[in-house]
Parts: sequence; C-alpha cells; structure tokens
Amino acid sequence: MQSEQRDDDYSVRSSSVSTRKLIIASLICGLLILVAGTLKLLQTASEPEATTTLLALGSTAELGPVSVAVRDVEVTTEQTLVDVVMRVVDGASIEATTVNESWSLLADGEITAPIAPAACEQTAGGASGEAASEGDALMCTLTFVAARGTPTIVYARDGEKRQWLGS
Repeated sequence: MQSEQRDDDYSVRSSSVSTRKLIIASLICGLLILVAGTLKLLQTASEPEATTTLLALGSTAELGPVSVAVRDVEVTTEQTLVDVVMRVVDGASIEATTVNESWSLLADGEITAPIAPAACEQTAGGASGEAASEGDALMCTLTFVAARGTPTIVYARDGEKRQWLGS
C-alpha cells in the first residue's frame, strides 16, 4: 500500500505547477496592469480638457452658419415647452420641418427629442416657415416630455453642441 501512495503523490506533484511559479506569474501580471494603468493615465493627462459651458436663457450662440438662442423654458405637469430663436448668419437656411432634428432635452438623467413638431413663426423676409436669408429669424416652440428638476436644452449642428440651463 505504501508504494501505491508514493506513486499517487509523485504523479500529483509532477503534473502540478509549483507555488513559486504561480507567485512569479501573478507578480508579472500585476506589474503589467500597473504599467498599462500608468500609460493610460499619461495619455488622458495630455488630452485637452473638455469643458461644457451652460448658457443662460436668452444667451445667443453661433454654430456654423446659424445663431440660436433659448428664450424661455416652461415646465408643466404634462410637457416642457421651450421657446427658441434661430437666425441665419452665413448663407444657410433653416426649415421649420427640420428644427426638431437639432434639439434635445436633458432631464432626469435622460436625453429626449421633441415629442411633437415644432410650432414655428418666421420673421423678416423669406418664405413662410423658412429662414432663408441673412438676418431672417425662425421663432419656434419645441415640445418635450415633462421634466423633473432643472432641464438642460441642447442644440447640435455640424458636430458642434451648445447647452442652455432651463429655469
């Protein structure tokens, strides 16, 4: 019997990895993780810091060929109404039918698109419902879901984004 136990012990020891090798492997893995973390930290430290400026209601921002402003935000129990003014600055056109595509609302940790077509009124020259020449303005009321807390209104165009803090 003793000879059988010796054979079993020997086979277990010969096919297993020693504790020393496991410790060395874990130290190497830990060192690789530490080096990777350091490299990522250095990479993010050299990137320019992205800051988001929240504009006040009534503030105007230019995004490419369009000047936009959020005039008023009214939050009711059923919906959030946002009054905006959009002006052509540099030869572009703004159509009332595409206004909703550029606006969104951040509230309650969710980003939402307008839930109804924008109600727009065009001022100055140009065709009805379209600001087509420089100085033309399109005043629209956007309808979003009811917001709890303070909503943030976002306008995005041509890869740029501006944000207004609602009341």
